Amino acid sequence: MVIDTSSRLDQVKVYLLNYINQHGLIAKDQLPSETAIAKTLGVSRNTLREAYIELESEGIIIRRHGLGTFVARSPIIHDSLNDFSPFTQIIRESGFTPGFKTIAIDYERAPLDVSNVFSSPASQKVHRIKRLVLADRQPVIYVEDYLSPAMDWSGLQWDSFDGNMVQFISSSLDHPLHHFLSHIRAASLAAEYSPYLELDVNTPILSVRSIIYKEDNLPILYSKMAFNSNIVELSFLRMIPKT
Repeated sequence: MVIDTSSRLDQVKVYLLNYINQHGLIAKDQLPSETAIAKTLGVSRNTLREAYIELESEGIIIRRHGLGTFVARSPIIHDSLNDFSPFTQIIRESGFTPGFKTIAIDYERAPLDVSNVFSSPASQKVHRIKRLVLADRQPVIYVEDYLSPAMDWSGLQWDSFDGNMVQFISSSLDHPLHHFLSHIRAASLAAEYSPYLELDVNTPILSVRSIIYKEDNLPILYSKMAFNSNIVELSFLRMIPKT
């Protein structure tokens, strides 16, 4: 597995978050050595350390000198898809009327971060859906959804797609969806997304990466989102378990 230099820091972070989730690591569990991960990804230890610094600042990992790197807390992993308020609900609660617009549905070679999530060859093609979530007809979220090449998607009826990707693919599968992992961070709007959100390049946004899994822990949907939080805020409510 080799990381593309154009966005290697983000891709290293996605790999580490996915590694923590797929291996069921919890607080105090140790990650592999920096040397081992750098060799697996084909990146320098300096790049890996940059990713570690960001994940440590986000409270995901903790580094202990002379001992190694450990999980501080798991990433945002929802035990049920029902625990996350759909965008339509978030937008309505913010006082807007929600809407959706599908920009394109295509079949293309997967970017390397997508290949890493699905553990597929770099040359593998995947289905990609580009869409916008609207609030009173204002573009508020740009979304790119990638469907796992390990699944048979030939039965999907795109004519009936109404913008709710989770419900759409869930109704098309024999096996229910089980949980998803989300990673949210502050970012600057990339030039390629600027026209869709009608914002200037480098405008502060929220960058959201979500992976949806089946019951067998197989990732089947990977979503990359650019979120204009100046219009609608993204909020989570998590219950603290009793001790």
